[in-house]
Amino acid sequence: MNHKSAKIILFICLVTLFFGLFYGCNKQNIITEFDPMVNFPGKDVVTINFDMTNGVFEGLSLPTKDSSFVFKFKISPKEGKKYYYKIYYQNISYAFRDNHPLSYENFYGSWEDTKIEFKPIANEETIDSIRIVGNPREERKYFSDSIDSPLTDKNIEETLTAIRNDSAWLSSIKEKAKKNNLSFEDQMYNDAIWCLKNIYDTTSEHNNRQWRNPRVGEYEFMLVVVEERALKQIPDYITNISKKRDNQFENPFKYFLEGEGANNKGIYTIISNRKLRARAKYILNNGVYVDKTSYPNANFVQYLANKKVGNMDSLFRYAEFEQYFHNINTNRTISQIQIIDDIQSRDFTINKYLYYTAKKSIIRKDIHPTIASVPAKTILCENGTIKLINPGNKFLEIAKKENVGIKARIGFTYGRFIYKIKFPPLLNDSGVWNGLTNAAWLIYQSDLPWNDRRPCQSGYVKNNYNDNENARTPNTNYSEIDIEMMKTSKYWPSQINKQPQNYNAMTNHNFVFAATNWDLACNDENRIGDKLLTKRKYSGKEFIYNRWTKNSRNITSRVELSNDIFKQPFYYYVIDWRPDKIIWYVGNDLDNLIIVGYMDESFTSIPNNQMVPIITQEYHYSEYWPPIIFDQGSIPYPKNDAVGIIYDLIVE
Repeated sequence: MNHKSAKIILFICLVTLFFGLFYGCNKQNIITEFDPMVNFPGKDVVTINFDMTNGVFEGLSLPTKDSSFVFKFKISPKEGKKYYYKIYYQNISYAFRDNHPLSYENFYGSWEDTKIEFKPIANEETIDSIRIVGNPREERKYFSDSIDSPLTDKNIEETLTAIRNDSAWLSSIKEKAKKNNLSFEDQMYNDAIWCLKNIYDTTSEHNNRQWRNPRVGEYEFMLVVVEERALKQIPDYITNISKKRDNQFENPFKYFLEGEGANNKGIYTIISNRKLRARAKYILNNGVYVDKTSYPNANFVQYLANKKVGNMDSLFRYAEFEQYFHNINTNRTISQIQIIDDIQSRDFTINKYLYYTAKKSIIRKDIHPTIASVPAKTILCENGTIKLINPGNKFLEIAKKENVGIKARIGFTYGRFIYKIKFPPLLNDSGVWNGLTNAAWLIYQSDLPWNDRRPCQSGYVKNNYNDNENARTPNTNYSEIDIEMMKTSKYWPSQINKQPQNYNAMTNHNFVFAATNWDLACNDENRIGDKLLTKRKYSGKEFIYNRWTKNSRNITSRVELSNDIFKQPFYYYVIDWRPDKIIWYVGNDLDNLIIVGYMDESFTSIPNNQMVPIITQEYHYSEYWPPIIFDQGSIPYPKNDAVGIIYDLIVE
């Protein structure tokens, strides 16, 4: 026998020995059967829609708030040994891998009562049940007084009285009003509301499970069976997932599959081949709640004829959306021509726009975009849809450019957010912009500490009023992921000199789809780099990202699309938000979407806190989207309503 043949035989023997040992170890697993969803038989992947009823105040659970998954398993016990078991679940669609340093952020849990640890096994076959709920680790930061009743006028007036009696407080409000360019009364009202909404007592025993809702996507189930001797070696932060290791939670999947528990004798694990897939479908027909305390002005007078939009108690409890009131930057103004015109008509041409722009004798007035002057009037809930109406104008004396929008009241961390909407066209048939920005986006759910995003060691740039803030903080709750569609150039100002000579953004009947992540300039791991323009390729497409300065709080890419998409019966706008990346899609067919934006953790900080979807139709200051193609102030007040129709909002 030659040396080459001997080496081959030795290799075959070693491979045989390895597989023999491997399969021998597997055969020693005493768990012989495991079905995590006996009461949902037949399918390897069980798909369930969240029951959104009472989700605003009670959170979401699976399979429903009143039922559980029945699981069953069998073991082949060794004689004379006692065994114990525990079941764990984990979302795997939106998760870090088990051995990732951030895997403790994954959504995992066990029994609702975390004090229940490993249970004794009495028979070879065991039947038990489990439910997937919010805040399964019973983290104290999600505990506070119950918030299932609205603030009353009495609450507000009592707080206003306290402010009036506090000279230091009054002085700070005067300074704030000046900085924010608000009236003293509106600033005082805003301060009172903020105080009432930010009462936060973690010593309370009320678990606000809705503040850490279960994630959408796929779940896996892991059964762990242990011998009595081995049980004593498992640390308490694994047997009780509400406890921490060195002030940090430890993922049990990491411990049993990748860590210290993976090779311990007397510990047997199995992950079921059967998976659960959860999705959420917001119910539009439940109406839209109008939260008086979200209205930034003290003079709140709502439209009472709209029975499915308002501040009635039934809507407070069951509506899954509320009217969204924009924060208007009153430190900027629009030099607005005092003309009302049918800007949606093809008769409003580019030449007419240019005439209005150039004519010196046309009266102009410094204005701001406005929020709803009469809450509940510009939103209609009918036939399972929600309509958003930017109102037209009849009288110049009270003409305005009024924003409109809705915000969901049930939040999620991560997910594929699918907006099915017919937005109003941005351009008329002559290619003139109507001044609107159509937007579908996500925003952080709460100002309270429970909704803080992951700390940034280099610091997040703080919220600012002058766009030039440099101060940083390691902690913030601010997060935002945007789809904004408006008329501008697809080229950033720094690229203008390099754009093709035949490119004309004013006449091309296209709009810009802007994909934005508000990373607050977190520069951990040197993500930002030295260049303000960044290029990346994804799925065969190149995206160019702009950051205005090193301290700009957001990063944005632009893609040009045809205005014709707004003439379709509807269109899908998708934000696919994952732990390490964000992908934006559009299309009129969910099976044939096109990618129009991409970002990942290599050059931007991906948020990890809970956010809510928003849909808006708003008038932006032209300076927000340079280079300015159409000046907002030279576009007349709209004569007719601009109407958008929301057909669906799904998260999966």
